[in-house]
Amino acid sequence: MIEQTFEATLYAPLFYSSSEGRAIRTQPMLSSTALMHALGYRYFGMEKRYAEFGTDATSADYSHLKEAPFFVTDMRPIAVQTDERTFRSTDYRSERHFTTNDTDLANQIAGTKSIPSILEDSGAAYQTIRNYVGISPGSTFEFTVWSEEELPRRPFFRMGIKQTGEFRAALAELETLVLNKYLLSEVYDLSDELLAALMEQSQSFERGNDPRLQHFVGADPEFVRDRILPEVL
Repeated sequence: MIEQTFEATLYAPLFYSSSEGRAIRTQPMLSSTALMHALGYRYFGMEKRYAEFGTDATSADYSHLKEAPFFVTDMRPIAVQTDERTFRSTDYRSERHFTTNDTDLANQIAGTKSIPSILEDSGAAYQTIRNYVGISPGSTFEFTVWSEEELPRRPFFRMGIKQTGEFRAALAELETLVLNKYLLSEVYDLSDELLAALMEQSQSFERGNDPRLQHFVGADPEFVRDRILPEVL
């Protein structure tokens, strides 16, 4: 099994739904579920999944990742700026919409101020307003991938909403492994005992308000190679 660690640099704004609502925010720690899809589409022949209907459209299903011939860590932030903003309102009944990068308008949308006149005059439905808070170009991340086939020394891939986030990566020295609890427990079905052992072999466990935002930070590399990889590959 080939182990490669990369430092990835973002070259275009990334908007990724770490949390949703009126404000769709991108957390600095990027989930391995998103990275597996990005690398899978680009380098491992993973079949692209398109729009679904009913509960399939609102309930995430990552079961297909279990068959992937590779495994990745979360993308650990090295130097990240989370102040990239886009503000969009869409009225699906009339197909009216607008997009702006006006920060003052963002504060009105995301805060408690009254509806801006530009929205009232446009007729756009207020409940469809979204404030996208993303990651700025120039931000850097670290991730590690294990696979049977070696990735290029400088891989390129896209992530995020509408695939706007463009990454270019280069080989780097391993510093910190961050593993995603949701991926390990819900996709790969690792036992509670093994997950508890992994927690003991990690520097910390980062909790989030979404199951997909829980991370084993600073996992011991030897423990991961000896105990985790045989279970997921």
